[in-house]
Amino acid sequence: MQFFVTSAEKNISFKVEHQCPQCGAPLTLGEETLFFVCGFCRVRSCISQRGFFRYYFPLSPEAPGDSDVIYLPYWRFKGVRYACHFSGVKPRFLDISALAMEGVSPHIPFSLGLRAQALPLKLVSSETRGKFIRPCKFKTSIHPSGQTVRSIKKDQTPVFQEDIGETTSLIYSPFYIHKNRLFDGILNKPIQTMLPGDMDITALPLCRPEKETLFVTGICPDCGWDLEGHKNSFVLVCRNCQTLWQTRGNRLGKIRYGCATPSHPDDVMIPFWKMNVNISPIALESYADLVRMGNLPRAIQPDWENQSLHFWTPAFKIRPNVFLRLNSQLAITQPNPRLEKKIQKNNHLPITLASSEAIQSIKITLASLVRPLKNHLPSLAGTIISPKNIRLVFLPFEPRHHEYFHRDLNVAINKNILALSGNL
Repeated sequence: MQFFVTSAEKNISFKVEHQCPQCGAPLTLGEETLFFVCGFCRVRSCISQRGFFRYYFPLSPEAPGDSDVIYLPYWRFKGVRYACHFSGVKPRFLDISALAMEGVSPHIPFSLGLRAQALPLKLVSSETRGKFIRPCKFKTSIHPSGQTVRSIKKDQTPVFQEDIGETTSLIYSPFYIHKNRLFDGILNKPIQTMLPGDMDITALPLCRPEKETLFVTGICPDCGWDLEGHKNSFVLVCRNCQTLWQTRGNRLGKIRYGCATPSHPDDVMIPFWKMNVNISPIALESYADLVRMGNLPRAIQPDWENQSLHFWTPAFKIRPNVFLRLNSQLAITQPNPRLEKKIQKNNHLPITLASSEAIQSIKITLASLVRPLKNHLPSLAGTIISPKNIRLVFLPFEPRHHEYFHRDLNVAINKNILALSGNL
């Protein structure tokens, strides 16, 4: 199995400084890196994090050694937000940061700006010196519409929305007090004078934000073989015992999968999540239920009443309009290929969208299918979706000049769109 990588490799992301858990060698990785091979000891490692990552920018080496270092929190969000309105589903790509504090001086920068792209981040640890200000809640800093609280504009409120493929992290930026003045700890420049009566920034509630970032050895738990994968892939492969693995806390968990048989060695195996779920309180269990709810132009066949409904979602990040189209197409066609538990020798597209986010996408898939929206959208907003079973399925796509094409499903994925989706 080879991982097929497009020009999405030139991803725009923050850089994070790590240390190899085996030999301690310094490593600089992209923020979305989940799997790496140390260039010094060659040990393979997976990165696992409980909740969201906590990073910080190091203090400028030119700062006075006796300065009182204070780290101010910023929420950072990157992903696609799908807002479901009565007029339809409106996706929007967001990459924003906002100060996670209220009532502070307007002189303090409200966003990180470009500094996060220019400077490497570090993981907060118990050894990080300084005072960390407790952040306010994410929704307080970043408005649901995707706008920061200082720049909210009147707009139509969506009935509901889902964030798919998002990266949420907390980034601490250093400041310090010197000679009664507050300095930006990166630029090493004063931003305000601490006068009597001003808000005492040192009196704000503190916290210790470090959370354990776990490094799991990239070795197959079943046979001890080296695992393989793309650096941003959620799922790793063992060629030796034909198994797939994903980090779950401090261990690796096995992934259920199936592969459709390719018709040609040049076919590219493209991954999808196939899901059978409970949707409560909406009665949506069979394919016939979906046809009725969506007013699809199809004559309902008797056997459709007993045909289990499966939702399919790309297991990779791609432009939101294509993501919605693929979800809708596969929900309508309900593919049922013959699968085998065998990793093909063909090129495979990496799995860069987690199964949990695939489940989240079911709501927006239904919002793009059901009609009329005014009757169904309010009830969709309150639905609870819980998985009954979920499987990773690889489908063979024929490579053409501009696209990858699945003949039986009549589904095409543009190569350029796929390549440019690396920044999502």
